Amino acid sequence: MSRLLAAFLLGFWLFGAWPLPQAAPLPKSVPMLAEQPLADFQARRARLRAQLKDGLVLVPGRVETSLGVSEKFFQDENFFYLTGVEASGAILLLTPVPYQGAQEILFLPRRDPQMERWTGPQPGPDQEAEQRFGVEKALPADTLPQVLQEIGAALPDGSKIYLIANPQDAQERAVRTLLELLRQTVPTLPVTDARSAVSLMRMCKTPAEVALLRKAVRITSAAFRDIPKHLTVGCYEYEIEAVVLAAFYRNGAERPGYPCIIGGGQNATILHYNRNRDQIRDGDLVVVDVGAQYRGYTADITRTFPANGKFSRRQRELYELVLAAQEAAVKAFVPGKSRMSDLTLAAREAMRSSPLRAGNDLTLDNFFIHGLGHFIGLNVHDVGDYGQPLPPGSVITIEPGVYIPAERIGIRIEDDYLVTETGLVKLSGDIPSRPEAIEQAMRQARRLSRQRDSVKD
Repeated sequence: MSRLLAAFLLGFWLFGAWPLPQAAPLPKSVPMLAEQPLADFQARRARLRAQLKDGLVLVPGRVETSLGVSEKFFQDENFFYLTGVEASGAILLLTPVPYQGAQEILFLPRRDPQMERWTGPQPGPDQEAEQRFGVEKALPADTLPQVLQEIGAALPDGSKIYLIANPQDAQERAVRTLLELLRQTVPTLPVTDARSAVSLMRMCKTPAEVALLRKAVRITSAAFRDIPKHLTVGCYEYEIEAVVLAAFYRNGAERPGYPCIIGGGQNATILHYNRNRDQIRDGDLVVVDVGAQYRGYTADITRTFPANGKFSRRQRELYELVLAAQEAAVKAFVPGKSRMSDLTLAAREAMRSSPLRAGNDLTLDNFFIHGLGHFIGLNVHDVGDYGQPLPPGSVITIEPGVYIPAERIGIRIEDDYLVTETGLVKLSGDIPSRPEAIEQAMRQARRLSRQRDSVKD
């Protein structure tokens, strides 16, 4: 191979052989907020107000406590879902009794130029905020007590306060402060935890939410394409974590949706292992369970790699069984009827019926020690009702695994699926999961690495 061709291949490998596909943009005439149509947030608030029409609905956002010293500020999921507002200290009020002609009021802290030297510019309670966030009224946060008193006096008997937060969560500063305010201003109105109403809404994603999840999956896919270039015998788990995080941030993710799980050998048998400090040995399988968060929405994908580039016979047999269990779960899905438990039964039966054994001649379903999957969205383990059939518009993971500590073998394969009226759509299908495809990716990465070294020489 000529040096020119080798240099071209090296540049192709280093700077990205696979550009991320871009979703078709919405028409420019559609007002947007956080890459979702503003009308979607307005529709959610209207739906919630219609459901909880016999009282006030209060949704506290999070409060920035460290000025960015100890952590980045991220908004409360339910508050973000209903408003798209990422400002600290904001509160949403939905009221059946209009106040100054409005039934939805966004309370924002007054702007503080001195504080903004630490936090950056913040939205203030003005007409600009009303237009930007699509709310009927924006008022200063310090007027909330007066507004509550005036509305509370006009409410009919039997009214209550629906709190979209956990009243028992004393660790959440915004909730604790709001509860104390309610005790002082409207002590006769009982407070009810109404998070379940929003949870049911969040199960079914809008097209814009699905597009954001697809983007999170594409960013995660970029990380998985980079892993074979760096995963070698003798490297450390944290080196692979660094590869993953670099791909996330390079492609626009805000952060990982959860701590990266990079477990080699014995660590691969620990479900939520995230210490990621050990050296990867020859013969190890490496479980990589990661997900990028984009605009608040989180992917959740797992692949299992052979550290030396090739599965042993035993590892491959077990891997193919896990893959067959995932495929059995997908095949078992019946639109409008299947619950997550039905898919779990199909996956477990695939393992139980296999001739493969481990331990004291036990079938492999005995080594599948967790649930098959969960909802994803604004949280990696997103809210939803597992007792009902999976509704169209929900997005789930399907992640069978086997974990055999005595053999230093842990294998998990996890993909993200959109539930539709006709079946499951695999959102992460461009990330190879067949064992031969993973081995091929590892071989190609090693070949390119050798070509890179020859160019350097």
